[in-house]
Amino acid sequence: MEKTVERIREAITGGERILVVGDYDADGICASVILYKTIASLGGEVSVRLPHREKHGYGLNREFIEEAKELGVKLIITVDNGITAFAEIDLANNLGIDVIITDHHLPVMEKHNKGMCLPNAFAIVNPRREDCSYPQKNLCGATIAYKLATILLEQESSELANELENKKQDLLDEFLALSAIATIADVCELKGENRKIVQEGLKLLPKIKNLGLQKILANAGVKETVSSEDVGFRISPRINASGRIDSPLCAFQALANVKGEQYADKLEKLNVARQSLTRENFTEIEMHLGEIGEQKILLASGANLHLGIIGLIAGRLAEKWNRPAIIMSEVGENFVGSCRSPLEKFNITEALQKLSDLLEKFGGHKAAAGFTLPQKNREEFERRLQEFGNARIKDEEIVPALKFDFEVNEEDLSFDLLKKIETLQPFGMGNPPPLLLWKNVNLGEIRKVGADERHLRMKVGKQNFVAIAFGLGELANKLEKDKQADLVFELSENVWNGRRDLQLRVVDLKLN
Repeated sequence: MEKTVERIREAITGGERILVVGDYDADGICASVILYKTIASLGGEVSVRLPHREKHGYGLNREFIEEAKELGVKLIITVDNGITAFAEIDLANNLGIDVIITDHHLPVMEKHNKGMCLPNAFAIVNPRREDCSYPQKNLCGATIAYKLATILLEQESSELANELENKKQDLLDEFLALSAIATIADVCELKGENRKIVQEGLKLLPKIKNLGLQKILANAGVKETVSSEDVGFRISPRINASGRIDSPLCAFQALANVKGEQYADKLEKLNVARQSLTRENFTEIEMHLGEIGEQKILLASGANLHLGIIGLIAGRLAEKWNRPAIIMSEVGENFVGSCRSPLEKFNITEALQKLSDLLEKFGGHKAAAGFTLPQKNREEFERRLQEFGNARIKDEEIVPALKFDFEVNEEDLSFDLLKKIETLQPFGMGNPPPLLLWKNVNLGEIRKVGADERHLRMKVGKQNFVAIAFGLGELANKLEKDKQADLVFELSENVWNGRRDLQLRVVDLKLN
């Protein structure tokens, strides 16, 4: 970090052109906004490049480096990428451009001595380095950018210091809020420092003086308070939408441009289009998969699958079938794949490392990854992948097991109980909301809801609590009024026209 800060200060004071290279997801976009605004506020000459998912693929690429050379850029800083960009960084070095990597992805493991192999960059800031003693390893890319920004802003001692002092706290508050969004969007464990970042960032989010961000919140229907669920299901999908089916620059402009409100409205339209596209492609893939049987890893491909939504489809399949899922789209002579794994003991990126000789490139985390596979290697890839899955995944691991935290009766359900549960927030990866079991519940009104009738809405119990079951609309035909069922649910509230009511968010149910 010290070497990184010194080089950035040198570039700013020396009037060097600086290029920030981010990624097309919410984490990479938020990280890019943080570093761009930091360097610009310090008087640096800075611009940003975000890869287009279909034109460029993931992260740093030759096109950006060659453009940087033409523009006279002397320093490239990556955010949320770069740790596996060996060839690209060698190219930059040959062209006389220094590269600083800030990333949180796993470095490549050397095959023989089992150590980590790092690119030949000027400096690498990544808590997952073997020689890094920083205790919180599971930071997102935006948080690493936030830490770098904090040092640059707080230690500024030039003639800009006094002018900067007036807006420094506003910037740091905004960056903390963006880090909270990115931490949730990138499904980082909400433990330790991540938990505190999300806790404090969510408090700040409604107050941030960023018109584009506030417009995103308004479009998402989020007002006075923001929960981690609001971020995960309403805010981050909108930020992600442009990078999935269009250019990620739209989301960047929404967060970085003084006219961000206009870009936020465009994000809203893109998100609606993304939802429709996901539904269509998910149905197609399910038909293609056919009988799942005892497959340990689900694998499917298609010629016309949009690269921006294959990760969403893989995630839905992984959640539905409780096993790793890989969805690939044909692009020229290659397959571009996206992987998701819901299993605690299975590392999907480790699986790709074992097959790296068949891949052009790959990268990711324990639960999510991406890769490029030449079509000629498809058959061998699938064979070895299934062998790896059969060896590492036990039969009992893919049998969905629903664990509840405690059993309740109707008399237990109150705002007092909800208030106690809320003291455990923020909820997310590593800290899920408590699941309650209520047995022998009397069912009342039952109906399908949602644009495609995918969800289930019921009235339950003597007090006619509203119970919502997302994705379980198909059960409506099997349920009957005045019958009984056991429900596993999260206790929440619904606020409508100023009225607060308890609501049950049903995860699963069993007819009696």
